[in-house]
Amino acid sequence: MIKSFNEMRKIDVLPHCELREAKDDKGKTIKVPYLNWAKCKQLLHDNGAEVVYFEPCVNASGSSLFMASEVFTDSKGNTNRCYEVRVRITIDDLTFEAQFPLMNGSNPVKDNSLTQQRLWNAQTRAFVKGVAMRTGLGFELW
Repeated sequence: MIKSFNEMRKIDVLPHCELREAKDDKGKTIKVPYLNWAKCKQLLHDNGAEVVYFEPCVNASGSSLFMASEVFTDSKGNTNRCYEVRVRITIDDLTFEAQFPLMNGSNPVKDNSLTQQRLWNAQTRAFVKGVAMRTGLGFELW
């Protein structure tokens, strides 16, 4: 059985993180740690979980991409909607959902840059963030 939220929150995930470039609030490029989904899964198993997996949720049309019906246009004429993904996470007898926006760094993904890779990246981020919020593992990254 997985440890309690407070016990999981105390686990130092930084040695298991990779660094990625991001921009701070002032637009300066910085390196921030992120926990890879596979490392997150392994850490859950290392701390008592027997079963750990996630799967994409699908909308009414069978797509794993959820989007607002309203289209926005930026100053350069690029169209955009509010895109997000949802995943169903199972850890032993606990099942819950997490959602995450499709982002390109700190910017929302626009129609002209929407790819399957961006969907997958958002799904894995939803998994890791959902795990952090529900179990405490990696919670300190946010």
